[in-house]
Amino acid sequence: MWKSVLDITSYKAKLIRIQRLINIRIAKAYRTVSNEALCVITGLIPIDIKIEETAKYYEYIEEYGNLIDQEMEAKYWTHPANCQNYRRTRRQ
Repeated sequence: MWKSVLDITSYKAKLIRIQRLINIRIAKAYRTVSNEALCVITGLIPIDIKIEETAKYYEYIEEYGNLIDQEMEAKYWTHPANCQNYRRTRRQ
């Protein structure tokens, strides 16, 4: 799992360096801008936080199962054309 990579300082620094280069290209910024500022400017989550988030989600799914992506039976769904809230609009 990628989470163990974050325990080693040199690997974490390499990941942050790669993300920083990508963020500099996206933001079209100077090299003197900090990584944290680049993440804010580009709207991307820092790679170390994203890896920890993904690892925690994976551990949760392994422990409790995936409650989000369960299959649902579609035979009880009403067709959108039969819904009372559905309004067909035509441009004239």
